Amino acid sequence: MKEFSYRGFMLDSARHFIPMEDLRKLIAAARICGMNRMHWHLTDDQGWRIEIRKYPQLTAVGAFRGRSVFGEASRTENNSGFYTQEDIREIVRFAGENGMEVIPEIEIPGHASAMLAACPEAGCRRTAYGPEGEEKAGEPWQYAVKTSGGIFPNLLCAGKPEAVRLMEDILDEVMELFPSKMIHIGGDEAMKIHWRRCPDCRARMRREGLQSEDELQRSLVLEIGAYLAEKGRETIVWNDVLSGGTLPPHFIVQQWAQGEEATRVFLAGGGRVIHSDTRVMYFDYPYGRIDVKKIWQSPQIPDWAKGYEDQLLGTECPLWTERVTNLERASFLLFPRLAAVGLKASGAGNLPWEEFRSAVRNIENLIEETGLKGAPESYWEMTEEAAKADVQAEHDRIYSAEALVFEKKEIKLIKLEKTERLMEEIGIPEPLARQVGDYALRE
Repeated sequence: MKEFSYRGFMLDSARHFIPMEDLRKLIAAARICGMNRMHWHLTDDQGWRIEIRKYPQLTAVGAFRGRSVFGEASRTENNSGFYTQEDIREIVRFAGENGMEVIPEIEIPGHASAMLAACPEAGCRRTAYGPEGEEKAGEPWQYAVKTSGGIFPNLLCAGKPEAVRLMEDILDEVMELFPSKMIHIGGDEAMKIHWRRCPDCRARMRREGLQSEDELQRSLVLEIGAYLAEKGRETIVWNDVLSGGTLPPHFIVQQWAQGEEATRVFLAGGGRVIHSDTRVMYFDYPYGRIDVKKIWQSPQIPDWAKGYEDQLLGTECPLWTERVTNLERASFLLFPRLAAVGLKASGAGNLPWEEFRSAVRNIENLIEETGLKGAPESYWEMTEEAAKADVQAEHDRIYSAEALVFEKKEIKLIKLEKTERLMEEIGIPEPLARQVGDYALRE
């Protein structure tokens, strides 16, 4: 089996803030597992966690939120907080001493509610249509740091030069803090509802001859990627960005869900990819879906990467923290699954199951010596009955009665996004399509 040069894990500090000492413990334990990259998800709808000195309002507004609902998890624990630039430098230094490169993520154009709550001028203007189809100015979009999970339509405006400059200013400070050659700018789950109603975004589409909002997202990403390339950096994006067309080779794509055909086209053009398949590497998922044995059984090279093995940089295991509010829960979910991925990424995945399990146990013993506690061995190879119960328990945690209110809103927004795309495809006149969509938004 191949030994991957990129062996990573991702920590989401946006949904729930991870205190400095907890970060150090998780980095040290991840290194024991053989990891050499930490992808640090620092911004999202629910929090902005990195100090940017040119824009102090990003943390003054974006780093704080009140009682939050993410299902059955603490409503108040670690909702607020941010890392000063001194904190960032300390984590980068500590990680480097532990053989770990830190890759920051500043998410655009979606997952930007906290950014826009602090800098609403970077969001879109809004147009609407009157009863006779006449275009008029619409009510401004309202932004706030989100207190629930989900996907939201709040996007960085792709048509305002000042919004792009804001992002460039932010990245200038990010590059001062992080020596990593790689910078992640997100790009996933960007609903285009605001862009369709924005005169600035529509003007950019006309100016560049773009046929869809997905192509507009690609254009924005290319612009930011070119800016980073001028500074000697490489840009990582989630594979969603490929919906607007393939990308040049100075980009790196992180493949997480669907879109494998577009990712293969990207590989065929010389692109490089990080493998983060939700089916085996998303460690916020319960053990009933991904246990140690399933990791051992999974192919090291996915079908979409066969023939392009040299361009598959490696693997990365995200830990999203909607329902991870403290170190104890993070440790339970990460370990020993991260140890199992580390073994496979190092080329040891072809060991017989009992030998592999024994190697995982040895790593877990070392992790426990640091004071962290992973999942007990009863979770490593779950019976069908136990796995089903574990998945059901996680479902109940996610869809608690209080959280269902927000879940229903998200479902309606996703349906609206799909409906508006369909109306565009079948040629419904724009004034009528927007009136239908605006009615749904009011509802």
